Amino acid sequence: MWSLGIVRPASNWIADMEISIDRLKKESLSETIAEELFRLIAAGTLKSGQRLNEVHLSESFGVSRGPIREAARELEGQGLIISRPRQGFYVANFTAAQLTDLYEVVRWVDPAIIHDFQTYSDPQSCRDILADIDNIGLGSKLDLANSLLAFRERLAGRIHNRFLAAQALALFRQFHIISALIGASGSEAWMNRIILLQRETWTAMAGQDWDRARALGLAAAEDWRKDVTPQFAG
Repeated sequence: MWSLGIVRPASNWIADMEISIDRLKKESLSETIAEELFRLIAAGTLKSGQRLNEVHLSESFGVSRGPIREAARELEGQGLIISRPRQGFYVANFTAAQLTDLYEVVRWVDPAIIHDFQTYSDPQSCRDILADIDNIGLGSKLDLANSLLAFRERLAGRIHNRFLAAQALALFRQFHIISALIGASGSEAWMNRIILLQRETWTAMAGQDWDRARALGLAAAEDWRKDVTPQFAG
């Protein structure tokens, strides 16, 4: 490409660099705001079905409304925000049908994650994740939800297929929001059940018992669907 002998003025290079830097700052800003909106939704500060007040949010974050809208569109792509023509953005209000769809996706994604580890990882990676389960902190419902999400984010970072990792992370984040909305998630039995399932699954994977890991995941997805979906009916 350099053999074409085209020389561009230095001023053009500087202008292009400034545009690139501005774009990077803009994208980083919208990503940061998207993370903050996600946390507000997970904490229940922004409630299911609530309209996003762009003016209030822009004042709170000290930014223009542009990055707010970009962040909302990013979360819309993850299914956490919905947009309505001429009305703006709203926090998603999950229905029983949507929960059924999500658990159906779990039945696709979980076996894919297991296949990824079976194909590309070594036993030590699975043992490391099994040990990391001890770092999932119990306590309040929000404490567990945040700690579980952090664990799953670390897990996603170990997935070899980056497209699968992105899909898994988006799914993890949706269930993080859902866990903040369901009433049963405040019980100690509910929290212990989550930890036990993680431990059983990764014990099987650390032992290279891939069939058992798959069976545990599919059975759990169906059990959770039966328990959680009715709470979003009506």
